[in-house]
Amino acid sequence: MTRATRLIKKLDRLLSEHDSFGDSPESCVDEMVDKLSDLIKAIQEKNKQEHWASIYVERDRTRIKTAVLNKVMDRSSQ
Repeated sequence: MTRATRLIKKLDRLLSEHDSFGDSPESCVDEMVDKLSDLIKAIQEKNKQEHWASIYVERDRTRIKTAVLNKVMDRSSQ
């Protein structure tokens, strides 16, 4: 398992610990980054292109997921 994969899996685990993020989900970002700091540092030190590519793909998946879920929510209000 690559460092990027471990980072993504740990982030998913941290996120799954919450049932709700309240009105300000962004407020937990710094806390999550702090908890992931060792893995982030390891990725930065290795600086392998494949790690960064995995992170970019995961970020894009998340953007697509957000867009789809927003459309679903829009439909529920119609």
